[in-house]
Amino acid sequence: PFMTCSARLPVYTLVIAAFIPERPLLGHFLGAQAAAMLGLYALGFLAAVATARILKSSVLRSRGASFLLEMPAYRWPTLQSLGLRLLDRAKVFLRRAGTIILAVAIVLWALAHLPLDNGRIPRIEDSVAGAIGRTVEPLIAPLGFNWKIGIGLIASLAAREVIVGTLGTIYGIEGEGGSVGLQQAIRNDLTLGGAVALLVFFAFAMQCMSTVAVVRRETGGWRWPIAQFCYMGGLAYSAAWLANRVIG
Repeated sequence: PFMTCSARLPVYTLVIAAFIPERPLLGHFLGAQAAAMLGLYALGFLAAVATARILKSSVLRSRGASFLLEMPAYRWPTLQSLGLRLLDRAKVFLRRAGTIILAVAIVLWALAHLPLDNGRIPRIEDSVAGAIGRTVEPLIAPLGFNWKIGIGLIASLAAREVIVGTLGTIYGIEGEGGSVGLQQAIRNDLTLGGAVALLVFFAFAMQCMSTVAVVRRETGGWRWPIAQFCYMGGLAYSAAWLANRVIG
């Protein structure tokens, strides 16, 4: 789960585009935004390696055992097979992500429009969604996040990429130019430290219920997925707090 997946990319793209200006680095070989994206990939990789080392030397410690495996003959994939494979995975992702995003969007829309005030739609601050955000705000304020980001974090527990659509709903941004408008909105609500903290949080947190379900199925119980969720969540919170303190 530490390895950067496609679900993290919308969040990375949004925050990086909002806070990091595009300027050349290393003699025009690499841009600042691309360097930030690569840095997040590297951060997840290092966290995975460090965690594996810790587990191997502690709870998963065991003596080496001899194991012989005959490797199959490997061949370079053809362009046709590669294209079909990519198309198949893209369809699976869009089907899964689209279903989750639609369901979360419907629930969030209802929470943002209730309770009615004399038959009128309440302000987002006075809605059920706003009340939920205000409730979690003291917990996430040390990370540089406000209640709007808090609502997005809760929604993203279903799937990481949901936070982008959630913030769009909260800020009332839609239609053409929505991406630019959303970038401007979070730029107004987050400091640079808070933005970096948000990126670090998403690099470490296990905000993917499908991953939890897979771990539960593979391990045959809830102990490992719960431990994994708590460990990654604690690491994400601590690292985000540190990033906000250092940069903010």
